[in-house]
Amino acid sequence: MNYSIILPTLNENGHIIQLIRNIKKNFKTKKNKYEIIIVDDNSTDGTIDTVKNFIKKNSETKLYVRHNQKKNLAKSINLGIHKSRYENIIWMDADFQHPPEYIKKMIPKMQNYDVIIFSRFLEKSKRYFEKNIKVKEFNENQSILFNKICNFIFYKDITDYTSGYICIKKKILKNFELKGFYGEYFLSLIIYCKKNNYKILELPFVEKIRKTGSSKTIGDNKIRYMITCYNYFFSVFKNCISKVL
Repeated sequence: MNYSIILPTLNENGHIIQLIRNIKKNFKTKKNKYEIIIVDDNSTDGTIDTVKNFIKKNSETKLYVRHNQKKNLAKSINLGIHKSRYENIIWMDADFQHPPEYIKKMIPKMQNYDVIIFSRFLEKSKRYFEKNIKVKEFNENQSILFNKICNFIFYKDITDYTSGYICIKKKILKNFELKGFYGEYFLSLIIYCKKNNYKILELPFVEKIRKTGSSKTIGDNKIRYMITCYNYFFSVFKNCISKVL
C-alpha cells in the first residue's frame, strides 16, 4: 500500500525540514511507496524557500504554494488531494502537535479500515497541556465542548470530530470536497463517511506542544476566535440536517 502525506503549512520554517525527515522514517523499509506534499498558504517566514532547497535532492517531496489566495485549511488539503498519486491519503498538522511517528501505527491497520483517525479524547490519549496547564491555548475549552456536543448528537463511537490527523482511502474523496475554514470541515467528512458506511477506526496518541507559532485556527485574535466558534456550532446545525437527509 502506498501513501500521500499532505502537510498544510503556514510559517513553519523553524521545523518543517525536521518534520519531513521524521515522516520519512516511517517508510524506511521501502515496503510502501510514499510522497510528501507540502501545500503552503503563502508563508512569509522563509518556509517556501527552505522547502524549495530541500526538494532539489528529495524527489519524494513536492511543494505547492497558494499564492494570492485567502488562507483556508480545507482548500489547502483539497489541493494536496488533487495533486496526490497514491491510494491512501494522510494529512496532519505541520507544527509537530501531531507526532509523525504515529504514521507507522496507521499503516498496518489500513488493510482493514477505510479511515483511521487519531483522537485526542480516547482514554489512552494525552493532551499537550496535561503536565503544564499554563501552555493550554484559550480555544481548547471550546474545542472540548464542541467535540462532546458532536459525540452526543452524532455518533457515540467517534470522540474527535476536529482531529485533523487522519489516513483515508483516496477513493472516498473522489466525490467529496472538504469545505469550511478550519476544524468544521472534519465534522462534515466524518458525517459523510458514516452515512456511506465506511469503516472508521480511532486510535489514541500523545499530543505534543506545537514547535513554534500559534494556532492556525484562531491565532491570537479573539474576534477570530468568536467567528470560529460561530462556524463550529453552525456546522453542527448544518450537519444535523445532513445526517437526517
